[in-house]
This record gives sequence, structure tokens and C-alpha cells, in this order.
Amino acid sequence: LADPWKYSALAAYMFLLILLGFPVNFLTLYVTIQHKKLRTPLNYILLNLAFSNHFMVFGGFPVTMYSSMNGYFV
Repeated sequence: LADPWKYSALAAYMFLLILLGFPVNFLTLYVTIQHKKLRTPLNYILLNLAFSNHFMVFGGFPVTMYSSMNGYFV
């Protein structure tokens, strides 16, 4: 379907998203839980986004990265 280097580039991009996504989302959750002043309705929406993004970082991105390294869906 595509050149092998494109699959490698996608796998590298997914790896970068995993490396950057986990700490940013973890810090968002941690800081909001530690500081009660940040518990506002808008921040609850942001917490929900950070929490659901953890599922993507741990579930979706590794599957996409592994599939890209193989060149087909595994």
C-alpha cells in the first residue's frame, strides 16, 4: 500500500506521542488532584480528556506503532 519508510515514519511518530503523551497527561492529573483550587467544572472536562487520553497512549498508540513496524494490521 505504501513505501516501507512511510510505515517506519508512522511508527516513530507514534513512539514520540507515547513518550510525550504519558508525562503530560500524568502531570495534568496529578496537579489537579493535588491542588483543590483547580477543581472547577472546566478543569473536570480537561481531567476527563487527560484520563481518556491515557487509554489511547497505553492501548491505541502501541497497537498502531506495532502495526506500522510490520507494515500491516497485527
